[in-house]
Amino acid sequence: MRDLGIIKLPYRGAPTTVSAIRTAALQAQEHYLVRQLAERICGDLRPKDYVSEALANFHFLICNTRYMRDPRTIELVRAPWVVAEEIFEGRIPQLDCDDLVALLTALNLMTGAQSRVVTVAFQHLFHKGMRQYTHVFSQVREPRTGAFLTLDLVTPYNTKAMLGRAVAFKIWPVA
Repeated sequence: MRDLGIIKLPYRGAPTTVSAIRTAALQAQEHYLVRQLAERICGDLRPKDYVSEALANFHFLICNTRYMRDPRTIELVRAPWVVAEEIFEGRIPQLDCDDLVALLTALNLMTGAQSRVVTVAFQHLFHKGMRQYTHVFSQVREPRTGAFLTLDLVTPYNTKAMLGRAVAFKIWPVA
């Protein structure tokens, strides 16, 4: 049977999920199909236009994926190279925020961008003393200014409002 590139985890909080996202994004650098997707997305851009590369990856995923929640009791993180294959086959992948962040982070890494993952909490919820984060998004560093651009594929047109509702953030470096 073909490897579906799905990491199934019992939900254990943000550290476990972010670790799976980070691992998937870093491993994607070993899959040329992900590089080919990044090249296809950024192929018409001017050289060294790093902000446009990140925004092109972001906008491509907005237009070519669909948000769908994970199954009720399982945390899934899909491998970016498997999702890239679906896109090349003309399908529209159904991805949750974890999958989207893994894929976007992988595409940005493929273009040489410094990337990180950010988890956010919208309520002050704690379990066994650990804050419970309920959403994740990607950030990419613009090398000229050092500023990080927030790229949230779940709320692409309402990111400012989403950030305003958050009560806590945690930044997780990737590469």
